[in-house]
Amino acid sequence: MEKSMSMESCTISGREYAIWVPEDRGPFSAAVICGGDMREQLPDLAAGRRPRVLISPAAAWERDYTPWPAQTPAGREPFSGGGPAFLAELELALPVIEGRYPVLPGREHRAVLGYSLGGLFALWAFCAGDLFAAAASLSGSLWYEGWTEYLSAHLPSKGGKVYLSLGKKEEKSGPTRMRLVGEKTRETAEIFRSAGRFGEVPLRMQSGGHFTDIPGRWQAAMEWLDGAEE
Repeated sequence: MEKSMSMESCTISGREYAIWVPEDRGPFSAAVICGGDMREQLPDLAAGRRPRVLISPAAAWERDYTPWPAQTPAGREPFSGGGPAFLAELELALPVIEGRYPVLPGREHRAVLGYSLGGLFALWAFCAGDLFAAAASLSGSLWYEGWTEYLSAHLPSKGGKVYLSLGKKEEKSGPTRMRLVGEKTRETAEIFRSAGRFGEVPLRMQSGGHFTDIPGRWQAAMEWLDGAEE
């Protein structure tokens, strides 16, 4: 039965998922969007793009997007390292979603994209599990303690596609640890590129700081994903 374009939601294991379903019959590839509460943004991310199901899980930034506990900048909630538990939930939830909605099953049809700590999680989840064939980190918190060391030791053997973006001013402000973001993002790109199995691994340097034109950075990542799926 043909399904009209709609925003839907479901709760799996106590977590709410907002789901954008295209108007065509499908089935479609899927992208998990890690940017906090993205329900209102999903229609804009989908507009004018290759039809795909967009999935936005409810998440707590400092808990669900952090792969392990780490020192927390002043004024932030603790980086408690709940990423593995969140990824385990996704491993159970995505097959359920694929059974309810017109989604193509399997790693090769799944991508994960994230902003800030969500961008860190997207790359970590790409490496830590076997759920995703593509990952995009938008202004990712790649300054996170231990990240590049982890990446060097855990590159996915199956390969895939990777996209990185960063604001040009991000490494010039903020706490000392966060100012490492430029160095660590470039190092991340080089680790993936040197492996030779992750596509071109574009690193797009965009204008402004961490909070500049966030919708535009999402749109650029979605454009890349369209090309990565061709």
